[in-house]
Amino acid sequence: MNCTATCSFGLESVLSAELKKMEFLNIAAENGRVNFTSDLEGIAKANINLRTAERIYIELAVFNAVNFDQLFDNTENIPFHKYIDRYGAIVVNVSSVSSVLKSIPNCQSIVKKAIIKSLGKYYKTDTFPETGARYPVNVFIMKDNVRIYLDTSGSSLYKRGYRKRGGEAPLKETLASAIVQLSYWNKDRILIDPFCGTGTILIEAAMILKNIAPGLYRDFVSERWPVFKDNEWSKVRQFYKSVIKEDNNVCLYGSDIDSSVIAAARHNARVAKVSDVINFSVKDFKDITVPSEKGVIICNPPYGERLEDQAAASKIYADMSKKFKEFDNWSIYILAPEKVFEDAYGKKADKRRKLYNGKIICNLYQYFGAK
Repeated sequence: MNCTATCSFGLESVLSAELKKMEFLNIAAENGRVNFTSDLEGIAKANINLRTAERIYIELAVFNAVNFDQLFDNTENIPFHKYIDRYGAIVVNVSSVSSVLKSIPNCQSIVKKAIIKSLGKYYKTDTFPETGARYPVNVFIMKDNVRIYLDTSGSSLYKRGYRKRGGEAPLKETLASAIVQLSYWNKDRILIDPFCGTGTILIEAAMILKNIAPGLYRDFVSERWPVFKDNEWSKVRQFYKSVIKEDNNVCLYGSDIDSSVIAAARHNARVAKVSDVINFSVKDFKDITVPSEKGVIICNPPYGERLEDQAAASKIYADMSKKFKEFDNWSIYILAPEKVFEDAYGKKADKRRKLYNGKIICNLYQYFGAK
């Protein structure tokens, strides 16, 4: 099958590397997505084990359409019966950008009717109770080019299930994992997050350390599809449970000045089954100490859009610069707003990477220490 894994803009290369490591084939990146080929077992693997993907889709068709007849006819020709059973509950979602077909409700109605007609021919019935498993069909129309996908994930993959408590403007788990993967950190180095909030960066690092698949303890919409008839989901889950590493030392340290968010971080780490490798403490970032000659700092400090006080954020950045001079041989990675951070920090980054924290355009400012 032709498949697509979507991701936040700027993370395509990280996601591509993950897919390559998992030995998927025909990997090709586009803006906000990476295409690959897979079988049904691979769909389960991708959903359970990809750390930076937002959703996994099966590509059903790609065609051009400038009127409703073309949209209907091309959709009707798709062999939906290969995936959707007679009792499937079909949910159609449409987005349209710079296209003749602009009406979302009309496009949704046309596609749904075409799917029912296609299935009716195969199952030889006009009656579809839609009482069974849910099948989200996503239609993306861009400049009159229509892509129709079957969403195998359901809720977004950043929802690992461990974050029962969120903080103010929380960092997405997928973005946190990507930043860890982009850094020099590995299991032999100490990692510190002095603005850890509810612990997302450290928890994602701990899951990498312990080799815990990020989707291991959540469910997916396609698990209930009859097409997965060979126990694919159970086999994949059992495999990823078998490769978890438990013989790890504490090498991850998080602190925050707010005791309530540290309580939430400890709670989240317990739910994620990684509390044994993370040490959380209530502490001002100016009070952290250098525990080893080399290591890594990764942080997402408060910034103006979140605090509604850019002056306060700039003061924090200036104080960070003074404090981090103590970590001379360390590599430091700071996610902060574009064009705001470096002036206040007073030092140009060795490398910058544009990323999106929600709708906020940021850079990952990278200061390289000893390799």
